[in-house]
Amino acid sequence: MLKCKIEKRFFYIFLFFYIAASAILMFATPFTQAEANLIFNNNFTLTNLIINFLYPQIDNNLIRLPFFVLSLISLLIFYKIVKSYFKKEEFIYLTLFVYLLTPGLFLSFVIVNYATIPILLTLIFIFAYKKDYKILQIVVLVLLFFTHTAQFAFYIAILLYSFKKREWHLFITSGLMFLLSSVEATYPIDGIPRGHLLELFGIYGAVFSPLLFIAFVYSIYKIGLKGKKDILWYIAATVFSISILLSIRQKIRVTDFTPYIVIATPLIIQVYKDSISIRLKKFRKFYYTICLTIITVLLLETSLIIFHYPIYKFLHIDLWLIDKSIYKIEKNALILKKEGKNCINKVRKRDINLYRFYNISKCKQ
Repeated sequence: MLKCKIEKRFFYIFLFFYIAASAILMFATPFTQAEANLIFNNNFTLTNLIINFLYPQIDNNLIRLPFFVLSLISLLIFYKIVKSYFKKEEFIYLTLFVYLLTPGLFLSFVIVNYATIPILLTLIFIFAYKKDYKILQIVVLVLLFFTHTAQFAFYIAILLYSFKKREWHLFITSGLMFLLSSVEATYPIDGIPRGHLLELFGIYGAVFSPLLFIAFVYSIYKIGLKGKKDILWYIAATVFSISILLSIRQKIRVTDFTPYIVIATPLIIQVYKDSISIRLKKFRKFYYTICLTIITVLLLETSLIIFHYPIYKFLHIDLWLIDKSIYKIEKNALILKKEGKNCINKVRKRDINLYRFYNISKCKQ
């Protein structure tokens, strides 16, 4: 019977190539519209503070380097958290393997985005809670306020959990931060149903991978019924539930919620572990098959992201994974500069900041 397990040696070989591939993509992939918007918007967030400090001093893709380092730090903290969930190495490395192969997480290693810092802070908070570092917990709760995410949903999760556990320092701090974040929240609670729920699930499926997302929903449900509901479960379940409730009446930015959900991989592997541990070996084939299928799909999706450009350029196949216009805009900007021009006549509104990143403005009419 083919088991679904990741050996320590295999994982570290995989990790080497994973870091190498993401580092190469970080320098090889042109800047995106979303990254350019981060540079030129006026949001007061930790991400914007770092970018605005680096932009005048560092050229082009080197701006991504600090966020790449922060992602590596997040991985290290995640590893320490995972060790508190599993004693056997095979489940520790299986959790890390699945976590790293999540498409949305892989892209956070490559490009600058609002998810990197919230993921790091959330992991630090969980680690601090497990180690009972109360001051660090409070500091992280405050810092999360300065992220461009749905931190109000995170604060609700901590409110619910801390009230149940009688952790009054967390209850008071998260309550105060929830009130502050509610003032800044961009999600109204009025209106009529708009039918954005299917779109929400579609984007979650793209961020997680469809099969992994189904496994996540099942794990949240299974643990909610009769499992051990720890702080990670409260965070993932509460934030996910709030995103569903809000999407009934309005279109939400899924990227505001995913930093608090994508880290729930230990819960998925915990349910998988419990499912096979209570069954005889001959009845485990179904669960091994599901696990191997999910990993196969994740490997395929991550590979397509890594090799998307050569596939697009040489095989002329548009994978719809990364907007191909970023390559055209970079090429157009280089052509304009060679011609001695610093403006362009026709440009889409969504591309203006990206041209501005290359020091090309829209020509005055």
